[in-house]
Amino acid sequence: MTLQRSDKVRAVVGVTSNRLLVDGVHRDWLRRKYVKALLHHAGVACVILPTIDAEDARVEVARAIMGSLDGLVLTGDESNIDPAVMKAPASYPGADQQDVEDGLRDRPRDRLSAVAIGRAIALGMPILGICRGLQELNVHFGGTLHPSLAEWRLGSALMHAEKPDRPRDRQYDAAHSVRICSDGGLFPIARVIEAQVNSLHNQGIKALATALKPEAWAPDGLVEAASVIGAPTLQIGVQWHPEWHVSTDLLSKRLFTAFGEACVAYCQTKKH
Repeated sequence: MTLQRSDKVRAVVGVTSNRLLVDGVHRDWLRRKYVKALLHHAGVACVILPTIDAEDARVEVARAIMGSLDGLVLTGDESNIDPAVMKAPASYPGADQQDVEDGLRDRPRDRLSAVAIGRAIALGMPILGICRGLQELNVHFGGTLHPSLAEWRLGSALMHAEKPDRPRDRQYDAAHSVRICSDGGLFPIARVIEAQVNSLHNQGIKALATALKPEAWAPDGLVEAASVIGAPTLQIGVQWHPEWHVSTDLLSKRLFTAFGEACVAYCQTKKH
């Protein structure tokens, strides 16, 4: 029997996972919403990137994996970012129960994102940051975060927070509008200057990194999207979750389509 290969080769993107501790056993996990959105709407194949411990942060295999990819997706998660770990991932002790047991921190994820972002930027590959992923991009480039939006402004906390009284699927319904910058990289994708987005996050951008351009704002002034200034390709992060209702939300579709096209272009460039 002869196996038939398709003439169409998909670009392959790395997708960050999170660390989960169950019964004292560490596991890497990822919601399949990301994989399905990337497969069906970006048209790319996915490799799930495992979280790393401090002793693994210098391992060359991390660079080898990133070098074989055509894009990077920084996923969302409920955990808060530890900026100190992201800025110096190799200087912190290995993962232990304190890293993940309370659900508030995920330092193995912080270490993974720090290494992955650094390599993706160095390689000039497409990046799509989602929720936590936008915040990771900001911290990577020297920006700061509100540790908790509830401590910044009560109304903002209510606007952006998860809605636990709703069914999970309905928690990702539109929560507020965003104003999109007309001269940025998001506008040609969105093709509108205002859109409705969902919102489920506790942290948010406080000071935007100088290497990032603001692309969208919430009504309270919080930066909702930002792109890497001078990037050779699409390198952008959004605070909302476009993966959840991508099949019915036009902005989400356009964002994943644009990311997929950027990954394909990057893949083709590597072959020449």
